[in-house]
Amino acid sequence: MLKFIRGKGQQPSAERQKLQRELFAFRKTVQHGFPNKPTSLAWDPALRLLAVGTASGAIKIFGKPGVEFYGQHSNHESAVTKIVFVPNEGRLVSLCDDNSLHLWEVNGSILEEVKEHSLEGKLKKISALCLESAREHLLLGTEGGNIYLLNLKTFNMSETIIYQDVVMQNVPEDYKINPGAVEAIAEQPGCPDKILIGYNRGLMVLWDRKAPGADQTYISSQQLESICWHKSGSRFTSSHNDGSYAVWDVGVGEKPLEEPNTIYGPFPCKAVTKFLWRQSKGDDYILFAGGMPRASYSDRHAITVQQGKKHVVFDFTSKIVDFFTIAIEGEDPEFGEPDTLIVLLEEELVAIDLLSEDWKMLSLPYLVSLHASAVTCSQHISNVPVQLWEDIISAGKKQVQDLYSSREWPITGGVILSEKENGKEDNNEEPEVTRNLLLTGHEDGTVRFWNASGIALQPLYKFASAGLFSGDEIGGDGSNGVADDDEEEWPPFRKVGTFDPYSDDPRLAVKKVVLCPLTGTLVVAGTAGSVIVAKIGSEQVEKEVKVTTMNVVSDRDGFVWKGHDQLTPRSGNISLPPGFQSSAILQLHPPAAVTALVLHSEWGLAAAGTAHGLALFDFVRHKGVLTKCTLNPNDLSGAGDAPISRRKSFKKSLRESFRRLRKGRSTRHADKRGTGTSPTAEKKRDGGGDASTPSSAPLSPVEPKPVERQVEARPVDDGQGSMVRCLYFARTYIISVQSMTPTLWAGTNNGTVFVFTITVPGGQKRTEEDVSCQLGKEIQLKHRAPVISVSILDGASVPLPDPLEVERGLAKQVDTGTPHRVVICSEEQFKIFTLPSLKPFCKFKLTAHEGSRVRRVGFASFSTSRPDSSTQYTESCLLCLTNLGDCIVLSVPELRRQLNAAVIRREDINGISSLTFTKNGEAFYLHSSSELQRITLSASTITQPRCCLELPEGARPKATETDEEDMEDEDDDEEGDEEKGDEGKIEGRESAAPSPTAQEVQAIPPTVNGDTDHAEPIIQEPDEPKENGTEEDRHDMSALSVGDITIDSVKDHLMTSSEENRITEIKNERLEFSTRTETQSVVKTTVISSGTTVVNSTNSSNIAVVEPTSADGQPSSQTLNEISSRKAPLAKMEDLEIEITM
Repeated sequence: MLKFIRGKGQQPSAERQKLQRELFAFRKTVQHGFPNKPTSLAWDPALRLLAVGTASGAIKIFGKPGVEFYGQHSNHESAVTKIVFVPNEGRLVSLCDDNSLHLWEVNGSILEEVKEHSLEGKLKKISALCLESAREHLLLGTEGGNIYLLNLKTFNMSETIIYQDVVMQNVPEDYKINPGAVEAIAEQPGCPDKILIGYNRGLMVLWDRKAPGADQTYISSQQLESICWHKSGSRFTSSHNDGSYAVWDVGVGEKPLEEPNTIYGPFPCKAVTKFLWRQSKGDDYILFAGGMPRASYSDRHAITVQQGKKHVVFDFTSKIVDFFTIAIEGEDPEFGEPDTLIVLLEEELVAIDLLSEDWKMLSLPYLVSLHASAVTCSQHISNVPVQLWEDIISAGKKQVQDLYSSREWPITGGVILSEKENGKEDNNEEPEVTRNLLLTGHEDGTVRFWNASGIALQPLYKFASAGLFSGDEIGGDGSNGVADDDEEEWPPFRKVGTFDPYSDDPRLAVKKVVLCPLTGTLVVAGTAGSVIVAKIGSEQVEKEVKVTTMNVVSDRDGFVWKGHDQLTPRSGNISLPPGFQSSAILQLHPPAAVTALVLHSEWGLAAAGTAHGLALFDFVRHKGVLTKCTLNPNDLSGAGDAPISRRKSFKKSLRESFRRLRKGRSTRHADKRGTGTSPTAEKKRDGGGDASTPSSAPLSPVEPKPVERQVEARPVDDGQGSMVRCLYFARTYIISVQSMTPTLWAGTNNGTVFVFTITVPGGQKRTEEDVSCQLGKEIQLKHRAPVISVSILDGASVPLPDPLEVERGLAKQVDTGTPHRVVICSEEQFKIFTLPSLKPFCKFKLTAHEGSRVRRVGFASFSTSRPDSSTQYTESCLLCLTNLGDCIVLSVPELRRQLNAAVIRREDINGISSLTFTKNGEAFYLHSSSELQRITLSASTITQPRCCLELPEGARPKATETDEEDMEDEDDDEEGDEEKGDEGKIEGRESAAPSPTAQEVQAIPPTVNGDTDHAEPIIQEPDEPKENGTEEDRHDMSALSVGDITIDSVKDHLMTSSEENRITEIKNERLEFSTRTETQSVVKTTVISSGTTVVNSTNSSNIAVVEPTSADGQPSSQTLNEISSRKAPLAKMEDLEIEITM
């Protein structure tokens, strides 16, 4: 207890707190990959922008690589069914499946929702949209048959309505009764007053809006799917649900010019869902989706493209959402000759170059499908050497030279701010040259290399391991989009796209991948115990890949493997293309999945761990060095199914019963005392870490007793305890303080750490003599928690550099002046021991204090963003991700908490398990199966879009007097309720009024793509933009503890004030989705005097707002931002409030 009280007095100074704000700040920055569940697509031919809507209400706009805007509808459960751009204005209208319309504007780097309108009633369900060429109204076709006009300036319904009854006056009697919903609306080219209305049952009417009246009626016997005008305006086409399309003359309504054409008939065909007719200098282009024969190809997702005799059916692997064509520059943007076909599918985006001779695919600079095969693991590599970078790019281009067209990407809208500032608008390169790689292992045995240096995640190279193994079930390296040469096939299918979710063999799945960038050595470990060592090569070679087998359980005679067989390596010479070429294969027995992998390219060693033990492999001499079986001697099956005696089971049950009794008794006593449980008792009993802010000012005369969770010891005979969870190579002090020794550290699932000493022959003897290895020490953690990471700090408390980094001048010399320390991270706590004595230095109990468990660990370097490099400060910190989705930054070696941020939803198990830390304080995790979310924990390292649109002068309509009056009225209504306004902004909406011009300054900026100037997001200011348009970001922007506000963190803040301190609980009411809810939040305030004024301060600004207080001491206006916090398991808000108000 004395140690606890003494530890509470050690608080960070004011200078340290200021430094923390310069070093650490959490934010979500950019999303990589393909949007999850896309539902709509739109194209702005004037600004050359692409927009995608998703099933979760997200809108993403893309221009040139690096130009991205994100928006999010307030209703996350409402899919975006249609998007319509207002050309050349940077505005778009979205239709959601709850029948609501939303007007969005791109203002600066912001995509904001400025207006909303909803139609109620089943008959008003919107089924078709059409934008006038004058861009004044949006025509809304409904299921009831009426057509409404939405004024885009006011975003209100016009009084003009095209009633179905009026349109039906000159229609045959059969269709007057029920023509069906409005399926399509299209304005006649050259005649803006005339629109073609298509109804579901096959009736089409050319309606003159000026007269008004029906000019012509066209009747089809088949259900209508879509209509499309020819550029001349004298003809149009209609497509139908029987797989046919018909060409009509405007002046002839009885029947089409020719009989309806069913290309893939005469047998029943699927519907032609969308049809495009594009004029060309030669033969016109005809493009349509669907129409396949039902009996033979009903499962195909195809788009047919015809130009004269040229006829190709593009066959995709996922459903078609929508498609459009991009016209050649100078041509009519809608009906002119196309140069590119853009197809949005459920799982990928495909671009076809219609100018190339054989209509090849275009390489995508963004929106690439990460999940072409399911992602199984990942690794991030920083500062890749130039030579390796160029070799990887060169090898990647050779892989796809026959697959993709060489033409540039046609979507080029937007301006990157850094290029504009530097006068390099035509240059797509980043101003600062950084070379960062992201490696992803996949289910089909491939490792994909991505350029993770900038906003767009671009594919560089693919390493395929399937070609190294033989077997009937394993195919070669699939064609993935290469055209089929079977000219006899009808329809003439051609497979395109890269999405291929099927794996030839589940044993090929990559479990671990490690790359040494300095030597170009890649190690890939799979599900069947195979470990592949490959080195970069620029020329194609043909050689035999040597296979070495190592038996991990050789000393267990009774062991029986009941799992899958190993993969059969290919014998003889194998042709290896340029890129990473396999030089050795290690096959472990039993062939279990590899659970840990480590490489030391300087020593020529690799180590792999499985559920049964570990193996050390010398890939220079192709020899096994050491095997260590970690199985319990009594468990020969490896599955923990050995019989347990009744006596042992009885002891175990008694022990658990007593623990339950003690736990219940301690809980009852705690309730009687009325003390709340603190999930962040920051100080550790053994000299461990502290919180990032001061945390010991008493809230009341009664000091709450620290409460630790009962962490039960695991049984010794746990069947999974033998699994090797981490491996680590290091040259450190393990025998004596006089000399450093090469070592291998291995941590297992039952809390055991093995330390092996290695003898590596030097110089020329390396290829002549064997490497030797022996067990040096063994550490057993008390609670037997799984060890997930082992790292060693040098005398300066900096993690040891990677192999060859010091020799290449990329890292400082290792500090040998003071003893090294080893950091052992288990799922429950972090422990630091001094070397070589292994004397405990300090520890940080995570599970005991907070109830969470460690899932990922890494080290990162954090630097201040000071302009003068001489005053720049850098420190290394330990990063930790918990099973609750929180990221924690701890200083080393003191293990004091610097930052705690709620990053991932605790329910998102896939996201938590997929997170990868980088060395500069960033991280990647799978936001969905196809999307990577990039985050940063550093205040200076931020990767986010900095872009804008350049609009022509007067592109957007100016606000009318009526609009301005409405804006003033709404501003008056919201006076004194700015909290509500801020909420609307966070959700991407401006509740008051739209911004009439692109230059209008918003009172409260809304959803944006990130803000590089926003370095300290502890408490949001009202005028500070939110991140990336996601509602979750309100819970995430905290450099303190957004997901974990506790008594200690409140005391941390109170300690910083020299005046009398107190905590005020503000209860704000906010109106959301027309439902009144009440939320409570704790807001940090400093009381200057108990009488009249309250000064509200934020850490990200020097501005203080002085407000009068009411009689009960509460501020009269509610201008403070709400901090929505996620409760930690032990941090009940009720307990917190009781403690605060005492």
